[in-house]
Amino acid sequence: MSASLVAVSVSVLVLAAPRPEPVAPVPDAAYSLRVNRAARGVGIGIDFGPWGRGFGQRLHVDIPLGRRVGQFFGVRLQGTIVHPVHTPTWDPSVFGGVEFFGRSPVFGGIARIYGGGGVFFGGRPNPTGEGARYGVAGGGHLGIEVFAVPWMSFSVEIGGQGPVHALGLDGGPSVMGGINFWLGR
Repeated sequence: MSASLVAVSVSVLVLAAPRPEPVAPVPDAAYSLRVNRAARGVGIGIDFGPWGRGFGQRLHVDIPLGRRVGQFFGVRLQGTIVHPVHTPTWDPSVFGGVEFFGRSPVFGGIARIYGGGGVFFGGRPNPTGEGARYGVAGGGHLGIEVFAVPWMSFSVEIGGQGPVHALGLDGGPSVMGGINFWLGR
């Protein structure tokens, strides 16, 4: 058998072989329902991004307000640290927060919008000596969430808040991106 005949035979076999199934989920009514059931449960997430004049890292837990109302409203408990970026000393802001949020259903099993706001309280674990060690502030955010699979989403949110840090490190705009895991059924 000549080399050209072998090459043609292999090409025909490769082209005639069945194609693999797509690895991405195809949104349909059943998939959308599955995503929405998961997404209305408790969520755990981590976010990173510019926060005020620093860089923020946040861990949060989203708790729905009941089975029916919780599809659209809930409480977020969060812990955040904002690191100074361009300072000679390390004087971060560490704070917790309680926020109320509202959210849409997950449209087509793909994306939803949300927003909320609340109060932050915390302090400076390594103060430079200037200003108060502890503080309280408020803030809010609006975001969009895109679901990769029914139990996991990626989010981007834009917000603003007052400073917990006495020197204003964490006051101002924030742009956070992160990942969330949903425990609903």
